[in-house]
Amino acid sequence: MSPGEGLGSGVDRGRPAARLGRGLPGWTLRAAVVAVCAAVAGVLAANGVEGLALVLYLVLAAAAAAIPASAAVALLIAYPAAAIVFVSDEPRWPAVFALVVLLHLLHLLAAYAALVPVRSRVHPEALRAPARRFAGVQLGVFALGGVVLLSPGGRTDAPVEVIGLLCALGLAVGVVLLLRRKG
Repeated sequence: MSPGEGLGSGVDRGRPAARLGRGLPGWTLRAAVVAVCAAVAGVLAANGVEGLALVLYLVLAAAAAAIPASAAVALLIAYPAAAIVFVSDEPRWPAVFALVVLLHLLHLLAAYAALVPVRSRVHPEALRAPARRFAGVQLGVFALGGVVLLSPGGRTDAPVEVIGLLCALGLAVGVVLLLRRKG
């Protein structure tokens, strides 16, 4: 390797070094967690969740922003699904799709906020690849959601449900085995 090449030199793969500005303060990721939680609370309020349930969600949001590597984030992701189920028997598809996007974004922001110290700097360029992956996952989710919306409603026969559950179980076992192999 020549002196101008190697890790951290910015000359890797024949590209010139990128000029990074000052970046954003590290606390902006935590502020983004709060903003996404506020949007989720707005979706919940628009779908009939009210009062103490919303206050509890916002308290969890504050805890997650303060300590993004805590269990509060997992509760923030599970809470809206339970709240929507208790409010209505029928799924409200616009709310479901909005929550899928917002909760996935909340998961990613909390993960990065847990890694980035509050007093550090975050360069938007560093978030470009995760943003592309986020968009790709969301496109797949919306495609699957479209298939679900276009599928005929009604009761599914018991053998079909059992086969579907066995397939889901097989996928889960396969993922666990693949993850165990890499570790």
